[in-house]
Amino acid sequence: MPGRLAEETIAADEATTIAEFIAFLQQSSAGRPRAPGAPIGRFNQARAAGCVEAEFEVPADLPAALKVGLFAQPGTYPARVRFANATSSSDRERDIRGMSIKVLGVPGENLTPGVGDQDFVLNSHPVMMAADAKSFLELLQANEAGGLRRILYFVSHLKAAGIARAAQQQHTCHLDIPYWSATPYLFGEGRAVKYRMRPASGQRSSPAPTGTASYLTDALRIRLAAGEAVFQLAVQLQTDSARMPIEDASVEWPADAAPFQTVATLRIPAQRFDSPEQVARCEAISFNPWHALVPHRPLGSMNRARRAIYEALAAFRAGSPR
Repeated sequence: MPGRLAEETIAADEATTIAEFIAFLQQSSAGRPRAPGAPIGRFNQARAAGCVEAEFEVPADLPAALKVGLFAQPGTYPARVRFANATSSSDRERDIRGMSIKVLGVPGENLTPGVGDQDFVLNSHPVMMAADAKSFLELLQANEAGGLRRILYFVSHLKAAGIARAAQQQHTCHLDIPYWSATPYLFGEGRAVKYRMRPASGQRSSPAPTGTASYLTDALRIRLAAGEAVFQLAVQLQTDSARMPIEDASVEWPADAAPFQTVATLRIPAQRFDSPEQVARCEAISFNPWHALVPHRPLGSMNRARRAIYEALAAFRAGSPR
């Protein structure tokens, strides 16, 4: 029987799953090759195309129903954006791309004490390959094992295999493509949304040589040397708990049931972003969907797992495993 809108359902073994997830990621991260003395890298989105400065603008003419939390008042905030590959260390490989945004100096009560930012963690495909944290852990374990185990996993999980084929692409530039949250978020009391960030200008990058390991960084550099890039952030309000589930991140919410509505503009001005100091800052910056105002609390199994996983891995990478 369908539940209420924005309602979560927590599995009895979720805490055990999250503990196993953290242990797996710590072991996998520590086992990956790195230079002597180098810190442990990110497990996900490790290879960045670049980090850029931006402005996040909330307009004054939003409908009353959309004036929630960060979007309650018009204003312009400084922001930082990190573009990255999901898993590959080379741009030559087909992959999912990531866009992580940190909106700075946001007033209001934050879900993470002492934090004044609103983070958005987005990917270049509207759904994830697994429904929830438990099934995602199984996928990652099979993928990490490789060989026959990986093949058998995708043979027995045809939906995940189909999503993987559709999601892994050879993109021209990070500035040319839309990004989605895939997971849902609270949007005020009793309402849930998914986010989408989409390019707002007609400008597109010229096809770059895809044979180089850093062609996406090169494409980003060329575009931002020529002028600004503009994106629009939109929300999709959950209207049907059956067709638009909270706990299954592998289901795309249908646009016919709930069209996306624009709530903000992200402007990335022309800039250089590849000095040694900027690259070091890019490596140090972190994003967390739980860096969010209370009205925008992350929802669903994937996001609940992220809260503990991000905190544990941040401490682990800093040399203080929990």
